[in-house]
Amino acid sequence: MKFFRRIVILLLLLVGIGWTRSHPQVVASTARHYLTAAAAKLPKAAENLRPTASTASSASSSSTSQTEISSASSSVATSADATPVESIVQNAHLNKVYGYHFAKGTPAAAKKVFLDAVAVYNQTGIVQLKADEQAKNQITFSVYHKQMANALQTGIELGVGGPQITQETSWQGTTSTNNARARLNATYSAAFSDSVAIHELGHALGLDHSSDLSSVMYPVDQGVTTLSTGDSSALKEIYQ
Repeated sequence: MKFFRRIVILLLLLVGIGWTRSHPQVVASTARHYLTAAAAKLPKAAENLRPTASTASSASSSSTSQTEISSASSSVATSADATPVESIVQNAHLNKVYGYHFAKGTPAAAKKVFLDAVAVYNQTGIVQLKADEQAKNQITFSVYHKQMANALQTGIELGVGGPQITQETSWQGTTSTNNARARLNATYSAAFSDSVAIHELGHALGLDHSSDLSSVMYPVDQGVTTLSTGDSSALKEIYQ
């Protein structure tokens, strides 16, 4: 049976070869038809490849953009680390010398932590705080009492502070003075700490809340008593 199949295949090949030789034009025409069809399909095949290349390029751009965004985010993070400045003191050109005094009735515990805070800021060399009720720029230290009704939900307010800027314009130009306050909430013993006093004095000098946990200006007391690089930079922005 296999021998018979081989004989048939051989005969068909011989017939095909003979037919091809006797009809060369038909063979050439058929070949041209298939070559033309194949050539016509090549551009489409190339077009089908382009989206892949474009997608790869887009992904690369996206990756670069992500890197830039990550770099920008890192930069923003760095900016976030830089302690913000209270808008009221921006471009106020304040004198770095301050006098301070304690309001009547300020307890000894409050005086102690405020004096510790004064020492911390004086050590920077950026500002100079001294006991003087006659100085142009003035900081008043005091206490107040405020019971927090929903302390478990809202937290405890340990203190408040901030600048009070007055601007005077004359023929010599505009001068700014700061009559600031820093106060501790004497209702809670936790308020009588160096970290809280340093935080409120920071507000008095023009520093705003920071999102940096290492900053003395973080809005929730972390017990931080050393100014961060961002804190010092913000002070320089205001006073130098």
